[in-house]
Amino acid sequence: MYWLLTSVVLTLLLVIAVLAIAAAASPQMASLEPIARHGMTVAQVATGIVVLGAVIGLLKGHDPDALWITVGYAVAAVGVPVLLLNQQPDESGRAVEPPSLYVVAVAAVTVLVLLLRLQQTW
Repeated sequence: MYWLLTSVVLTLLLVIAVLAIAAAASPQMASLEPIARHGMTVAQVATGIVVLGAVIGLLKGHDPDALWITVGYAVAAVGVPVLLLNQQPDESGRAVEPPSLYVVAVAAVTVLVLLLRLQQTW
């Protein structure tokens, strides 16, 4: 995999986590909320690109020491933000509030760790 691309995505995820925590913790920083939420969407797409690169590398014949661990990190890196950040409508069909900014920060840090571990298995 490409360390440069992964490093850029890891940095983006770290910035998003810091912005989300700052926006959640301080009323003066509440204006950062849309940046953190939109940034997380961009980070999810970027994470998908990194994982796609890993999958293509595996299909081309790369043989990591622990194949299933590599696959697990790839699936988890894509799946965790989907599980944590997607809100389903309630029973009456009304939309629910978006997830807390602390949940956005946890999702960003979790994906950061998963991508770092994925890169290390490579």
